[in-house]
Amino acid sequence: MSASTGSVRVVFWNTWLLRPRLWPGGPAFPFTDQMFAPDVVRRAPLVGQALSGRFDVCALAEVFDPAEQDAVAAQWDAVDVHRGPGPSSPLKRVGSGLMTLVDPLALEVTATASHRFERGGDLRDSDTYASKGVLFVRVRLPGGPELDVASTHLLAGGDLLPLPGANDHVRHHRARMAQVAELVEFVRSHRDQQNPLLLVGDFNVAAHDPHHPDGPTASRRDLMEILADLDVVDLWDRDGVGPGATCSFKSPSDLPTDAALPDCVADTAMDGSDTTPGERIDYLWYSPPWRRSSTSVELDRPRRWAFPHRPVRGGPAGSLSDHLALSVTVHLRHR
Repeated sequence: MSASTGSVRVVFWNTWLLRPRLWPGGPAFPFTDQMFAPDVVRRAPLVGQALSGRFDVCALAEVFDPAEQDAVAAQWDAVDVHRGPGPSSPLKRVGSGLMTLVDPLALEVTATASHRFERGGDLRDSDTYASKGVLFVRVRLPGGPELDVASTHLLAGGDLLPLPGANDHVRHHRARMAQVAELVEFVRSHRDQQNPLLLVGDFNVAAHDPHHPDGPTASRRDLMEILADLDVVDLWDRDGVGPGATCSFKSPSDLPTDAALPDCVADTAMDGSDTTPGERIDYLWYSPPWRRSSTSVELDRPRRWAFPHRPVRGGPAGSLSDHLALSVTVHLRHR
């Protein structure tokens, strides 16, 4: 039988392009660069330039406003743009912030779907005013092999008004797990078991969470128990080098540059102790196709990207966002 092969370069990135407006399409809130995220207008095109030509599928989070979405997408000569759930009510005044960009010269998009979470936080949580959810995109390489990619951004919680219970970590975790249950049901109903699946996103669940009453690994264990129905593995656990923190960096020394790939962070094996800089809350989860599928899969090790040394920076450690991007290259063979 003939076989076709190809590779898909996939990246997930929480871009921190957060610039709330007084009303949809209206002016931004005053002092947004001080209150929310820095230099959003200048960073948005730099985000697109950092990704264009380097990845085939770019699953992004926190690209909340159409102006920033357009500024990111404009950095490609041609790109297929797929947006997550949009604003849904006077309360949920902004969309999910999810956007997936696909290079049409490398891949064909054969299916898309999205889901808005019904469960989440309450009026004490800034996330409540965004339509958090899931975005699903299926892509096909020339010759037939397909890959399913689902991206999400779960509730963070708090960060709004200093009301009683606003920063209740247990309440936030319970709301996140309810969202994960919705996510699993949605992905199960849309994925094709003949295809490999990547589930990517900012889960706001720390791999090492000192706040959980049952211990620092309990939050992630709860997450994995619910995700088990999707038959996924954590690619950083399986193939990554070092602890793989993705956010909460304070110094450029936390993000040493890879000598071969200057936009990448150098990954080194460490003990993953509490003294390791940063947190790991962004994930690449992988589910293989059915054994009887005609598609076979190999994956390169995941990498972290800071995209430093741009004209403006997002994170305090010099990266372009306050989160690192996570990438993996998926090699597909279709018999």
